[in-house]
Amino acid sequence: MAKTLFNVGVCETPSDLRVDTAAWDGFSQAVTRESADLFLLSELPFGPWISSGGRFEDAAWSGSMRAHEEGLRCLGDLGADWVAGTRPLVQGDRRVNHAFLWNERAGLADIHAKQHFPNEEGYFETAWFQAGTTRFQVAQAGLLRVGFMICTEVWFNEHARAYGRAGAHLILVPRVVGTETLSRWLGAMRMAAMVSGCYVLSSNRGGVDAKGQVYGGTGWIINPNGDVVARTSAAAPVAFHEIDLDLVREAQRSYPCYVNELTW
Repeated sequence: MAKTLFNVGVCETPSDLRVDTAAWDGFSQAVTRESADLFLLSELPFGPWISSGGRFEDAAWSGSMRAHEEGLRCLGDLGADWVAGTRPLVQGDRRVNHAFLWNERAGLADIHAKQHFPNEEGYFETAWFQAGTTRFQVAQAGLLRVGFMICTEVWFNEHARAYGRAGAHLILVPRVVGTETLSRWLGAMRMAAMVSGCYVLSSNRGGVDAKGQVYGGTGWIINPNGDVVARTSAAAPVAFHEIDLDLVREAQRSYPCYVNELTW
């Protein structure tokens, strides 16, 4: 009989997370204890959040690239079979925010480049990134079929429905958002789960950075019925849940997933 139960995890990463620090050691030890099948990091988890600056700066971009290169080399510290997140990447003449999957045997695979960007105080992403060419594809993480919707992309339900139609089991939503809008973000995550029939996993940056920007933390695992089945907090920054692929298959055969889209 095919395996249907998988242990998955989400988190709120410390602000300015860097390897070879006490913060990384504590974080990785907490994740390792669970031996997760898949663990999701937040959006651009390593180093400072560069998009708080309204103008592109070469030095900040290069520093973020270095911090993520160092972080990617240490993903094995997390003790998870598969690790997911995003990293800054240069593709041709484009600077992109690229989602990845990592596995010790398979290595690093770039799966999806962010397409939708905010441009407002604390999140001037249009100054730093362009839309990449690889987008909204379902990828294999072992036996799990996953798709990414990076932060702002979760507001575009057409992508969630497409993932469900393509047979995804999980939608991964790494994000960086503040505290004031958390309830709205949770609404968007729950809707993505219900219209796709997928589990939705979302991890966020937490704490306060050196510039005083506050991040909302609160990672969620949401089942295909839109129920929150696990969440993080500042006191418990990692959370895990055993997902059941039979629940995904049932949801994707049921309302509202079976309803056909309008043909224009």
